[in-house]
Amino acid sequence: MGPEAAEALLQQLRPKGIFGTSRGVSLVGDALETLRTLPPNTFDLVVTSPPYDGQPRYGDGERYDRDWYEGYFLDVTREVHRLLRPRGSFVLNYRSKRGGSERGTLQYELVFALRRQGFLFCEDFVWGKPSPPPGRFRRFLKDAVEYCYQFAKTEDWQFFPEQCLLPARWDAKDRARRRALPQNYVRVSEPSGQGRRRALAGPDLVRPSTLLLFEPEFAKNPTEHPARFPVELPEFFVRLLTRPGDLVLDPFAGTGTTAVAAERWGRRWVLCEADARYARGLPARLETPRLRPPLATAGRRAGPRTRHP
Repeated sequence: MGPEAAEALLQQLRPKGIFGTSRGVSLVGDALETLRTLPPNTFDLVVTSPPYDGQPRYGDGERYDRDWYEGYFLDVTREVHRLLRPRGSFVLNYRSKRGGSERGTLQYELVFALRRQGFLFCEDFVWGKPSPPPGRFRRFLKDAVEYCYQFAKTEDWQFFPEQCLLPARWDAKDRARRRALPQNYVRVSEPSGQGRRRALAGPDLVRPSTLLLFEPEFAKNPTEHPARFPVELPEFFVRLLTRPGDLVLDPFAGTGTTAVAAERWGRRWVLCEADARYARGLPARLETPRLRPPLATAGRRAGPRTRHP
């Protein structure tokens, strides 16, 4: 979907939304019902974190159990596949909980289920939390990681690592070691016919790895949402997998963190959230100046690395 078609879709959705900006719209309603109303081949990126297994449902006393994932959730991902553009990606943040003495395996089973739906399993990223919540877990340690699985619709999925470059962490001793490595030398043909060797010390900016070190979300939580992720998490995938003006969807949007990331880097966005209490928290979040760095930095390098208390 080009910029004109994306803007036309947003214009169509804004009257139905609870909140909107010039770049996006937030809808309140059932995710599956909402996605079924949207046209195919629409979104460049879908990034979301559905309710975790065992988590209580909204106000009805029930819990999200295995049947919910094997039924409703896979119906949602089937719609996600339909809605993705051919070069688009779907990023799923999910971590199975423990059940007694065993870690749940649903996080791995979902990978195979989505492959059966036609998704390509492109990559798994590990979100490492330097300061995980404290607790006493009998024979277990503190749970400091979650997973972000990247899926795509075709092998030609778009990828922009140059928008996520980070400063190389090489000190003087390491640079000297790299100069000595044979693969860091190239032959240079001089006019005199003498071949000279030129050492390459390495670039100042390098691609990030699949280990994402972000603190959990410690900011104020006026909506009391039970499981927010930090804005850096969707922000990383917005920068890695889309360009300015592309269209991003989050079908389980919570307090709108994906929209904050999209606004920050000049992407269009559509959110869907079942609970209006959580969706109403987005306008205040978008008014926070520190969440909106100059867009001129987008696409050049990693951009400002804002820390969110």
